[in-house]
Amino acid sequence: MKQSSWRKVGLSGAISAGALLLACTSKIEGPQGGEGPSGVVGGGGAASSSTSGSGTQGVSGGSSVTGSVDGSVGSSTGSGGTGTITEGPPPFQPAPGMLRRLTGAQFKNAVSDVFGVAVLGDLDADDWTGGFAAIGAASVVTSELGVEQYHTAVEDAVDEAFADDARRAALIGCEPTTTPGDACLRGFVERMGRRAWRRPLDAAEVDRHVGVAESAATDFESAIEGARWATIALFTSPNFLYRPELGAPTTSGALEYTGYEMASRLAFLIWNSLPDEALLDAAANGVLETPDGLRSETTRLLDAAAGRAAVGEFAEQYMRLDRVLTQAKDAGLFPEYGPALQAGMVRDMRATWEAIAFDDQTSALELFSTTKVVANAELAQLYGLDANGLDSDTFQVLSLPADSPRLGILGKAGFLSQFANQKEGSPTLRGKFMSEAFMCKPIDPPPGDVDVTLDESPADQPQTKREKLEQHRAVAVCAQCHSLMDPLGLPLETFDAIGRYRTTEAGLTIDPSGEFAGEPVADARALGFAVASNLSVAECMVRKYYSYAAGHEERDVDGSVLHSLAASFQASGYQLRQLVLDVVTHDAFSSVAPQP
Repeated sequence: MKQSSWRKVGLSGAISAGALLLACTSKIEGPQGGEGPSGVVGGGGAASSSTSGSGTQGVSGGSSVTGSVDGSVGSSTGSGGTGTITEGPPPFQPAPGMLRRLTGAQFKNAVSDVFGVAVLGDLDADDWTGGFAAIGAASVVTSELGVEQYHTAVEDAVDEAFADDARRAALIGCEPTTTPGDACLRGFVERMGRRAWRRPLDAAEVDRHVGVAESAATDFESAIEGARWATIALFTSPNFLYRPELGAPTTSGALEYTGYEMASRLAFLIWNSLPDEALLDAAANGVLETPDGLRSETTRLLDAAAGRAAVGEFAEQYMRLDRVLTQAKDAGLFPEYGPALQAGMVRDMRATWEAIAFDDQTSALELFSTTKVVANAELAQLYGLDANGLDSDTFQVLSLPADSPRLGILGKAGFLSQFANQKEGSPTLRGKFMSEAFMCKPIDPPPGDVDVTLDESPADQPQTKREKLEQHRAVAVCAQCHSLMDPLGLPLETFDAIGRYRTTEAGLTIDPSGEFAGEPVADARALGFAVASNLSVAECMVRKYYSYAAGHEERDVDGSVLHSLAASFQASGYQLRQLVLDVVTHDAFSSVAPQP
């Protein structure tokens, strides 16, 4: 925390560190209906956005969305159901409202959108409850170090923006003076506060931040410094870092999100950033309270350039691409593996999802059979494609050969390298992720007393990973789960720990055969086509996107909503853009229950 900058202000009539901390503290209603994490950013203490800490938001009992990947209906098995949606779910009940901290990406995007400055450095880690940072945002706890990191990021961004005359003038929009009660300064606080907090500030909040500005202006003998400190106060407030989603009673007595809460839900879901002025105006005018108005604004957000984030950010969280940038590989085996290649892996995966949804506007199932890649020089070389005209920062949409052994998102290095160790790929990890993410079939962790390591092969008797896993599955306690994971991952054994294609392992020819949905597949290409033709994969995708968008893990009472969304997804030809629109315009997206 930049306390040294606060100490530059004189003690007499000054804004000391403590006074500024108090100025940055704003009350925000917490999840129990009382005062929330007052002073979270600037208060120097930890604050939780969920007093329960569970993040489950009313998850109870088994899930009604179940079934198996062969299309048969299975029994209810909780949020880890098995693919197909059952008939006769219980009536829908909204989930309780929550206080959500901005994810790391949302914080960075918001700061960048307002100030035109990239946020560098670390932030407090996201929580991945339910497999998504968007869900974990309701249960995350902000550490003391995190408080300092957020404050530093804000102050650095504001400093850089205010150091640029043109950018500063555009932000303030008028010429402030040091005169008490200056209308320009008050208007600036009102406008900037509305943008930062995604709602109008009340009179007391405006007065408090104008007071910060006037005190700083006096101490520094500069109205610009006053505006700068007021801006820092607004963006280091918990009202910026946290999103309250608590709702308000309607005429029927039911709770629904307010117009401003809906504006934030829409903006952070579709743009992964703050609402713009038009969306805030729509909230103020009641537009978001009508189905037609909600659909119109949602369509506008999707049509904007930033609308691609509605699918791109979902893909990044769904595929856990955050892990790609932090994974280490054996430098001796993979000298080409570095930041440029890792960044290319993430961009390739995310951009392919976006292209399928917005450019091609075709079935989401084609994600598994597409030959489209989006590559920089390093990734193109890994894929064996022409890298002429490319460098580390230049990306192009390229096509794999029609007969390429690499197909769809399962053949992308961003998937293959993630589910691998430092030296070799892992059919088990790859199969486990496929089962859980694409088939909605969870795999239990191994018992704590089971040795999960594979024995090394004798130097004179090399073995493939398949052969080692066959020995592992000979142990009864291991066979139960490995029989579900390994057949899914073995067709991808022709790709090594960074996703580079190969045909041999330890000098032995690789057998890439396996199974998907109980049917044999010959290799990775056959696996991609098998997944692309399985409708239960589409239903599982609906379940995942609904949980991501709603911000809570799947519950049994969500079954009727999922029925409706699955039907509309199928009717649209499995178009992801339409799924986004259908989810946010569904009554369930605007409904909320009282706090427990």
